[in-house]
Amino acid sequence: MTSTKSEDLALQYAQLIQQEDDYVSQLVTCNKLILDAMDIIAKQAGVLEMDTVKQAAYHLHAMEQDLNRKLFEVRLEKSILANQMSQST
Repeated sequence: MTSTKSEDLALQYAQLIQQEDDYVSQLVTCNKLILDAMDIIAKQAGVLEMDTVKQAAYHLHAMEQDLNRKLFEVRLEKSILANQMSQST
């Protein structure tokens, strides 16, 4: 049995929703790690090797930016797909 165009669009939309949820969850975790890292730095900066600490913090920040970009791309695709779905009904 072949699927209709609207069924295909609905499936794609559901997959994008799952991707969006995954990225949001990853961002929450990443933000928590960043806050925890900043707390550790504030409390233990004197006993930590600062170049390594800064490098680790920058990596977390880069990861956060990458996740935000991916989330934006998914949301953009979702918006385009929502428009296609509204036109196909």
